[in-house]
Amino acid sequence: MSQAPDHNPDQTQEQVIKPAITRGQIPGGRAFKGIPGVKVAASAAGLPEPIQLPDGRRPDWILNTDIFRFALGENYAEVLAARGMTPEYPEQVVGLRARRWTHLIGTPANHQEENCVDLGVKAVKTLLEEQNLSAKEIDLVLMATTTPHKTTTSSACALGAALEIQAPCLDLKAGCSTGLFALINAAMYVQQGFEKVLLVVSETPSKYANPQIQETVMGVGDAAVALLLTPAEPEHGILGAFMGSDGQLGQLVNTPGLLPPTHDAIDAGLYYYHGQATELKEAVPMRYLDALQGALTQAGVTADQLDWYVPHQVNQALTSAVAQQVGIGPEKQIHVLDRYASATAAGVLLGLHHLLEKAQPGQLVALNTVGGGLSWGAAIWRL
Repeated sequence: MSQAPDHNPDQTQEQVIKPAITRGQIPGGRAFKGIPGVKVAASAAGLPEPIQLPDGRRPDWILNTDIFRFALGENYAEVLAARGMTPEYPEQVVGLRARRWTHLIGTPANHQEENCVDLGVKAVKTLLEEQNLSAKEIDLVLMATTTPHKTTTSSACALGAALEIQAPCLDLKAGCSTGLFALINAAMYVQQGFEKVLLVVSETPSKYANPQIQETVMGVGDAAVALLLTPAEPEHGILGAFMGSDGQLGQLVNTPGLLPPTHDAIDAGLYYYHGQATELKEAVPMRYLDALQGALTQAGVTADQLDWYVPHQVNQALTSAVAQQVGIGPEKQIHVLDRYASATAAGVLLGLHHLLEKAQPGQLVALNTVGGGLSWGAAIWRL
């Protein structure tokens, strides 16, 4: 979910979020106890190849200034100043700096471009090579994406075929909370006896970003992340979790076009992301807090016992305010928007991927998401 940031650079974190609420006040959520004996044994990322920008360059990373330049022109600084903004705003407040795309936003669809399966294959190949594993050793593949490569059929099966994985492959989809929900599902499969579960979250939101909404253009990035989950000692795994959804709020952020698409609907732009910024600012922060507090309660731990906090990667000011509300300091927060922008459902697990590079076994990490659906969730994981 790429929600539009507020354009007031003087706004403080305290102004972004409402006071904390008590878990259970929001209908649609369910807290549940732990899934012990599971660990994330390895992880890897997969990124698009550089694409050509309107000026002919193919930079390794598309920077904020690149987007301002082709969206607003060479005098973008003056245009932004007239709007009360500076070119530094996206990085300083929202956390956005660089991203990669499979598709140049605002140009016609091109089926020769990389898709979610392609990015997922890259991530898995890297993971298997780094772990010296064969594809035939994988027992189950879960693939999570909100931007599938085809309207029907299975992205997970396509990924499995590309990698010659001989195991069950299935897809999951639940808005930007998909990555977290899929991680919880993967842990359940490990607990039930699957020795090596491959979780792949791969997103290409550049293909659906509305070129008329500059916050969305700036906010999205394409990426994939692959995680290998395996059995572990009982003290490792999920200590408590929370999942929630409310389909009545689905219109707040969605692509309103039905499937299969019609020519008229495509021409009307109904297959772009749309969001209602004002309503989202009312609905989203409470759900981050509700899920986090619910998971903490089920885990039997308090926020000050957490070593790390990995939120959905969409707006650093917002998620930092959520963390601050429950007493999680900035030194414990993991933000990777500066590297990937909002890779929708993949964002939270990209954050976990980078955390695993420095985290220690036995540490406690809270994962926390809100996404389209609306869907929201949290999990407390002992690494």
